[in-house]
Amino acid sequence: MALANAIQAHPQPSEARSPLLPVNVTCGFPSPAEDFYGAGDGLDLNQHCISNPVATFFAQADTGTSMVGFGIQPGDTLIVDRSRTPRSGDIVMVNWEGGFTVKKLVQRRGQFELHSSADDIPPIIVPPEIELDVWGVVTWSFTRHA
Repeated sequence: MALANAIQAHPQPSEARSPLLPVNVTCGFPSPAEDFYGAGDGLDLNQHCISNPVATFFAQADTGTSMVGFGIQPGDTLIVDRSRTPRSGDIVMVNWEGGFTVKKLVQRRGQFELHSSADDIPPIIVPPEIELDVWGVVTWSFTRHA
């Protein structure tokens, strides 16, 4: 595949440690006892999110709303790991009909299906004679909020 040869992963991502608060934050009403906490141990997103740096790539999601139900918003940054073996239920990036798409991989009765989360979009049924080209497994997605 031409694109796979053209893309090079950064072999050793630099450490990008940021402060990690030593508490879980509530999404309801905060506790008055949690007025201030000093910075806990740092969190390095490379160590936290990337298990195999040479096989990991970032991609920008341009999904419309077809994957929102699976937690992927339009414009999200996706982390795609090419070293993982795709399993039924994984969100995968596939090369399909000459382009890349992100879908949920489902194996049913020995046949592969590619699902979006939108009820009005039928799954793509992969014919048995077609070899499905799973480019990588989506391991994380990041949504920008501001």
